Amino acid sequence: MKDIVVVGAGPAGSAAALYAARYGLDVTVLDKAKFPRHKSCGGALSFKVLPMIGPKAQKGINCIPKRLVVYSPKLRSAEYVPEHDMHFVVRKEWDHLMLLDAADAGADVREETMVTDVTPSGDGVEVRTRSGDSIEARYVILADGTGLKSYRKKLGFTQPYDHMARTVCAEVPMDDALIDELTGEVRGLHIFFGVVPRGYGWVFPKRGFMNVGIGFGNRRLPDKTQFEVFADFVAMLKKRKMLPEDFDPKTGIPASIPFRRPFEPIGVGRVLLAGDAGGFVSPVTGEGISFGIKTGIHAVEAIRDAMEGKATKDLVSDYTDRWMADFGDDMINYGLPLADFVYASLRRMELIVKMMIADRPIRELMGRAILGTVTYREARKGAFRRAILAAAKSLRV
Repeated sequence: MKDIVVVGAGPAGSAAALYAARYGLDVTVLDKAKFPRHKSCGGALSFKVLPMIGPKAQKGINCIPKRLVVYSPKLRSAEYVPEHDMHFVVRKEWDHLMLLDAADAGADVREETMVTDVTPSGDGVEVRTRSGDSIEARYVILADGTGLKSYRKKLGFTQPYDHMARTVCAEVPMDDALIDELTGEVRGLHIFFGVVPRGYGWVFPKRGFMNVGIGFGNRRLPDKTQFEVFADFVAMLKKRKMLPEDFDPKTGIPASIPFRRPFEPIGVGRVLLAGDAGGFVSPVTGEGISFGIKTGIHAVEAIRDAMEGKATKDLVSDYTDRWMADFGDDMINYGLPLADFVYASLRRMELIVKMMIADRPIRELMGRAILGTVTYREARKGAFRRAILAAAKSLRV
């Protein structure tokens, strides 16, 4: 019997497998794909992620952007130069390196293995695959992304419609000289508020790749499909000379992501959800890589304590306490209200960017909140203190 079976080998699953192997646990990670495989994502990492990942993934950073440019619905722009490095990755390459780190640590990696059933059985869990194989494990971590699989439904997991968002993302190879001409020699994160209700568009110029996308929550849908929104966004970027005329919007690939708060329940018995599968994505920015990695690690550490008899409560409660103490309280009680405030209207988004332009403290505070270098609680507290003065100054913009 395996100690842990991890379903899904994205950042959450690979991080769980890496740490389980490092702790000396017998862990198998399963994924339906053959790596490297495409992943629709912007691919921006906080500096806080680096200490949590393996050596291959650390070396797989594509480039280090040095600025954040935030655009209003009327295309006013505010630029912030962060005090900490951000990192761009190409997910197709970087996810593979994450998985290789787990394998190097001793995890049993099985690609092209689709899970069809997960069934609690006595003191363990049975995992069945499409090929007919059955794997017995003491514990299971489901890190298999969005989409409510039949075995998750059977276990009682949910994925509320209004907790989800729609995205379209294109990452195309592009000559660095052309990227420099279009977006400048200094790489940066370009965020466009107001492209859609409760969402934004982005341009992430990387080394050798241009990443462009849009995303918006299901709670307030636009009149257009996400593909039409993406095509309009690409047309606007071409008009601003940020994309070449031959950039084809049809290269955009759709994906759904969580975009509100973690799902409930977050675990059942000996089965835990991690990463996108558990709804662990920022309600403000849609960033989920760091939360996926953290929850993968927290899940393994809760399981390890349970196996060693150190747990003082049931597994799901222990796991929940860990991620709530790390980031959950901030995400739910401060990030979610902040997101509701920011995305309330196009007028609100316009005002926020004008305040960023007019007032350096607000610009730095919002920049840090977007990049994840300050908690949402600190961002909200600081913004409220400064809001009246910054709003007054914004009248001159």
